[in-house]
Amino acid sequence: MQPLEPVGPLSTYLPKPSIEEPLKLELKELPSTLKYSFLGENQTLLVILSSDLIPRQQEKVIHLLEENKETIGWTMADIKGINPSICKHHINLIEGSKPSREP
Repeated sequence: MQPLEPVGPLSTYLPKPSIEEPLKLELKELPSTLKYSFLGENQTLLVILSSDLIPRQQEKVIHLLEENKETIGWTMADIKGINPSICKHHINLIEGSKPSREP
């Protein structure tokens, strides 16, 4: 098999970090012991907190997370030092071949 070569510059293949381009999320109902909170504007940078926290504890946790939001990996693009193409699994098929399943 021949190794794959990128067609253009590598930067065109890399997704932007969540802080620059937030994810569009579909929120689901959480158990009563958990609740959603957001670190970014317009309900972006989602975190899930315990609903048992008193307001003062919740403020402290959110403040700590906001200070360090660059270190949280919402997506593969947020993890510093790891190229997302390394973490993706590619299956190279030969043209004209048929996939088969073995027992």
